[in-house]
Amino acid sequence: MITALTRRFSRRFSRRALPQPNLTYFLWRFVANGMRTCRAVLTPASFADVPAIAQELARQGIVVGAGDAFLTEDGRGALREATSRILERGRSEEVEAVVTGAASVPERQKEFLVHLASYPDGMPADDPLLKVALDRKLLEIVSSYLGLWPCLHSVGAWLNYPTGAPAQISQLWHRDPEDLRLIKVFIYLADVDDRCGPFTYIPRTHPFGEEAVRAQKLEKKKRVPDDRMNRVFPPESWRVCTGPAGTMILADTLGYHRGGKPTAGRRILITFTYTSGTPMTDRPLHVSGRPAWISAAIQRQAVKPLLRKTRPPAARKKKKPKR
Repeated sequence: MITALTRRFSRRFSRRALPQPNLTYFLWRFVANGMRTCRAVLTPASFADVPAIAQELARQGIVVGAGDAFLTEDGRGALREATSRILERGRSEEVEAVVTGAASVPERQKEFLVHLASYPDGMPADDPLLKVALDRKLLEIVSSYLGLWPCLHSVGAWLNYPTGAPAQISQLWHRDPEDLRLIKVFIYLADVDDRCGPFTYIPRTHPFGEEAVRAQKLEKKKRVPDDRMNRVFPPESWRVCTGPAGTMILADTLGYHRGGKPTAGRRILITFTYTSGTPMTDRPLHVSGRPAWISAAIQRQAVKPLLRKTRPPAARKKKKPKR
């Protein structure tokens, strides 16, 4: 009941960055996500630099650095394994055929993007991507920013490539719809320069950011082209996230951002989304099986909503016939 009411109130603010906490925010954080908030407040950080990283996120809406700054040693090992698999998939003949135009773009996919990780039957519990997404240090950073223990919402990997079409959909400036506050993580698996369509962000346009009020001038449209954005935020205020392979970006994507449009190079990356326990949009991911390698409560709570609760047919009790 509380979750349903919170979602109804929250949806009024879909794709909008709150300039200041309001009643909906307090209901969202302290009522619907009260237990997650308590755990975040009462559990000290295990890593000394987590508070400073979260403070920078709170000020700017974004932090960028090498993956070593945001992951534990276990997370870095899982990232190496996941990177190897995804890069191999990106070099496959099937993917190359789509990029070169020899094969048509799969149905319901963007014309400038190839998905390199999909889980129609559920994400395996031992998948290295899941181990990166549930890395303890990464979750603690997200928790410190959100003020509550987060839920993993989605996992993806894709390759962006140049096309002759104008910028469209996620290549235009926009805000994301998943929650009142959220964090998305992007990890470059190959070097990204200006030609590759780097992720670009407008700092301080996130919830409670210093530019959140000024950014409201743009909220009448879900997608904003560069010329319209320039009138409110000139290009020198944009954060263009170029960087070598291994660069990691954490951003509250309620702040204005765009994926960028590759002109000559390709962009290959991993992405994770983290929300509260009461997101505005349905989670597109579920995990098949229970990750036996999890060691911390924050990890268990992050993956809990993604675990299927239904038992196999043979394990279900037969209902007694009504008399």
